[in-house]
Amino acid sequence: MIIVVIYIWILILLPEVDGYINERKCNVHYNVVDCSRLALTSIPKHLPTHATSLDFSRNNITVVRAFTFQDFQNVTELHLEYNLIQSIDKMAFHGLQRLQQLHLGVNSLTMLPSGVFDNLNCLEYLSIDNNKLKDYQANQIKELSTLLSLRTFSFDIYPNFQFPGQWSTLTKLDHLMIFPKSKKVRFSKEMFAHINVMPITFLHLHKVPYISEDFFEYFPKLNSITLWPGSDLPNNPINQIFRSFGVFKGKNITNIEIAYSRFENQFNLDYNQMKYLWPICLKRLTLHDLYITSIGLYAFQRFSVASKCLEYLEVSENIILGQGGTLYGYIQNLKKMKVLKLLDNTRYNRLKRSEPKNLNVILPRTLEELYIENDIHDYLCNVIFNNSLNLRVLSLKHNHMKSCKGSFKGATNVEYFDMSGWTCTQVSVNLLYGFPNLRTLKAEASLLGKGFKNTANSGSFLSKSLKIRDVNLSSNKITTIPKGLFIRPFEQLSSVNMSHNNLTVFPQFHSRIKQLKRIDLTFNAITHLVEDDIDQIEKLGEVELLLKGNPFQCTCKTLQFLKWLGESKRVRDILDVTCVTDTASRTFMSEVISDLKTFEISCKTKFWLPFAVSITSIVVLAIILTVVFFRYKYAIEYFLLRFKMKMKNYNELQQEYIYDAFISYSHTDSVWVKQFHDKVNSMGFELCLDAKDFIAGESIAVNVINAIDSSRKVIFIITHDFLKSTWGSYEMELTRMHAFQKGREDMVIIVVKDKIKVSDMPKILKSIWFKIICIQWPNEDNLPYNTEERFYEKLKISLQQNEESTGNVVI
Repeated sequence: MIIVVIYIWILILLPEVDGYINERKCNVHYNVVDCSRLALTSIPKHLPTHATSLDFSRNNITVVRAFTFQDFQNVTELHLEYNLIQSIDKMAFHGLQRLQQLHLGVNSLTMLPSGVFDNLNCLEYLSIDNNKLKDYQANQIKELSTLLSLRTFSFDIYPNFQFPGQWSTLTKLDHLMIFPKSKKVRFSKEMFAHINVMPITFLHLHKVPYISEDFFEYFPKLNSITLWPGSDLPNNPINQIFRSFGVFKGKNITNIEIAYSRFENQFNLDYNQMKYLWPICLKRLTLHDLYITSIGLYAFQRFSVASKCLEYLEVSENIILGQGGTLYGYIQNLKKMKVLKLLDNTRYNRLKRSEPKNLNVILPRTLEELYIENDIHDYLCNVIFNNSLNLRVLSLKHNHMKSCKGSFKGATNVEYFDMSGWTCTQVSVNLLYGFPNLRTLKAEASLLGKGFKNTANSGSFLSKSLKIRDVNLSSNKITTIPKGLFIRPFEQLSSVNMSHNNLTVFPQFHSRIKQLKRIDLTFNAITHLVEDDIDQIEKLGEVELLLKGNPFQCTCKTLQFLKWLGESKRVRDILDVTCVTDTASRTFMSEVISDLKTFEISCKTKFWLPFAVSITSIVVLAIILTVVFFRYKYAIEYFLLRFKMKMKNYNELQQEYIYDAFISYSHTDSVWVKQFHDKVNSMGFELCLDAKDFIAGESIAVNVINAIDSSRKVIFIITHDFLKSTWGSYEMELTRMHAFQKGREDMVIIVVKDKIKVSDMPKILKSIWFKIICIQWPNEDNLPYNTEERFYEKLKISLQQNEESTGNVVI
């Protein structure tokens, strides 16, 4: 009997458990419940009833049962779009007296039950588009006529659709979004015979198979139109669309947007289309992704003169061929223009000048924002803006500027400038001089590292922009910040982004910079911060740092840096910061800081250990000598070999090297090494390779010593086969001894070709790990941050560095 009772209770509680599990998946933030993208097949139970927004979109729900939401009396927004809903019970929305938005689009509904919208007296937004309600319009149209508060309605239509007379009760409906579900739909005046009694101000047609010239006559209050003609139609309706605008002659229209009509027969925007636009007092015009190949100059001239009201013009993602800057000559005629966007248009036949020239650009006096993006493939010349005192935003990003040696003049009030994506192999220090009021500079991925390097006095790049607040120089391959770049009194500077560069030191800032809030140095090559860096940071005020992705060192030498990290709250991403310890293992910085006392004690122990050993060495001298003999047999052999060579009148080279580097490798990897040698050799470096440079008749040991003596660097190609090779260990020992004897500890470059952990490296290599340069060959674990091109660039930098300037770097 007891077992039966327990079983019954399990059956009773099982739905609650299931609802609880689903609830745990949902993201509840205050009054917003987000259950989207969870692959739910039903609506979970026991969600918080105080919620005002419920989102179940993008799941696999098939049915909405009656009384599902009866306890959610505060909900104003309900999302059920992008599901597999086939049916909704009559009382499904019972209890949602305050519901204002209901999203049912992109489902599989074939019908809606009578009375499903009853008592939704506050509903203002309803979308039922992209369903299968083909017969809904005829048989159950009266259901919508009860939604007296409805303002926005999105629905499907089919051929022979007629706007229902019953909807005349929707006196507040002003936004209409229509989705034709057939290529045979014809938008005609008669289709909307009953709509002129409604205050429709916004109309969106998601596809336009056909539209008549008089279609808009029954929309007397229309203020904004978006037309997406589509690309899967029998014919391009673009000419019909422009002719339909003829009914707006002499009227005020806020917005016309025509977008997404990429027909293979292309489209020439000429007088026959534009003549329907200029008689309209139009404020905003967007022509996006229409496959426009050219704009008639005469038509655009007439349009620019006759368009007395235009404030916003966007022509984007077309393929306007070879017109270059011709159209810019007529832009000045747009007397009220505030925003001009020419984005991603010119893709072929771009102008290519060999020498920069002056360019005069005459703008409308009212222009405030100018966006010309991914439209220019040229040298940056000296650009002189006229009538530009109101210009505040200038975006020229993703234009392929071959050189950045030009400058800008005339736009003295520009506050936002975007030059991201340029290829600045050369930079003019005067580039920004024409923007004395600049507040935001975005120069992401513009190759400024190379540009600064090739420019004298590049530290003056920001010297005239003393009002700047935000600087983004990320992803520019900057290894050294130009001297003086931030040593200016930028009193309003609040954010500096230098992430994804190759910086090894902390930037230096002017002492008068007190408003700095964030410095982003993530993914650089900084190993630690020195005392001067820490003092500077403390003087900068409440600045926060982002430091993850740097090869920090957690060693006794960086103990002061670690102590500061433990006490400071400035590093916001400290939980993501990692470091390399003395044992060459990588760990989270926070773990080291949490046990900093133990770490400090271990460092003190390391300090006193030599003293203790020196006292006890007298007692254990015999044992130590024996251990030394076996442990340092390679060193002994090295000195014996040196002595033998000296006896043969061998003359050592004195700071004159025949080769840039000697390659040590396993002969199992000879094919790859040959390719590596040829690649580096083509970069201008002379490499010593045993197969071509060892002297016949000499012993291998003598050849190795000669190769090391004759080379500025020694490159070890570390692979699994190399680690198994006894000759590899031998050559490493000889190199270590040679470097120690000659004071060349920084001569070693490690190329890790295979996936090998630092812990698996030979002891000899780990013992000098922080005195070598380590470069990782690209693999799937470090892509896309480490490519073959980046690998050889790092190698080139390493080979060019003098030994005395080479830091302890792991790249």
